[in-house]
Amino acid sequence: MNTEYITLSPKDVARTLGTSAWWVREQARRGRIPHLRLGRGRIRLLPEHVDALVELFTVESRPTTAEPPTTSVDLAALGATERSLASHRRRPRVQGDGQLF
Repeated sequence: MNTEYITLSPKDVARTLGTSAWWVREQARRGRIPHLRLGRGRIRLLPEHVDALVELFTVESRPTTAEPPTTSVDLAALGATERSLASHRRRPRVQGDGQLF
């Protein structure tokens, strides 16, 4: 059985995404994205891993309303919102990250 895999280095992925190779390695080291570890310290990524990285860090936009709210804002109420709490619950937890909630 002859199976060929196309693997990408963190540098290749960083160049594609416009970020640093250190950042890509850090996401893999923290376990936030799937990756291959070939030998000591050698990280390689498959195209599916890059897709998972992009999906994990994609921020979806909210639909805009036609008119901004005209009520005054109570600054004491600017704590965590339901949306931000849900976002933190969805985010995968890895060792080393501080637990916020």
